[in-house]
Amino acid sequence: MMNIPIDKNRKWIAGLHESIDRLGEDLKAAIMKPVGKTCASDLLRLCEEHLGREVATVEDLIEGWNILREGRQLKGNWEIDGDTIRGTFHECGCPLVRSGMIDLHPVQCYCSQGMMETVFARVAKQPLKVSIIRSFGRGDGVCEFLIRPRHPDHQYFRGLRTSADTMHNS
Repeated sequence: MMNIPIDKNRKWIAGLHESIDRLGEDLKAAIMKPVGKTCASDLLRLCEEHLGREVATVEDLIEGWNILREGRQLKGNWEIDGDTIRGTFHECGCPLVRSGMIDLHPVQCYCSQGMMETVFARVAKQPLKVSIIRSFGRGDGVCEFLIRPRHPDHQYFRGLRTSADTMHNS
């Protein structure tokens, strides 16, 4: 196997990002979101390790993910507000960006979006809509994602709404 220097990999990926960035938004998302799905299983496993148990609910996922972020000293967290899950982060959480393997690029945010859609939908057992509100990759001072059910009348989210109300009233 050939050992290619990390600089060469980083430049190649930067060129790929630039090429993808020339496409329309729908095509950018169609290319990058499936890439993020590959990280979903790793993230779920890490959340379970930090929780010390299987992630069985969205609340478990949020708790495990927040513990994971805190352990890595990453500022920001996930919160539940009614039928909306909001993630507000004060630094990019992508391990490839954080390690220096790739440079942060706006198209990379679609990768994160795809990963979030996959991991939350897997746990909620229904398709969810992840919206990128703000992101470092797009020049904002914070990353903010909103996650909502595609079908608000789904049984799971009626229960989530109740548990969120309970958390706010305690």
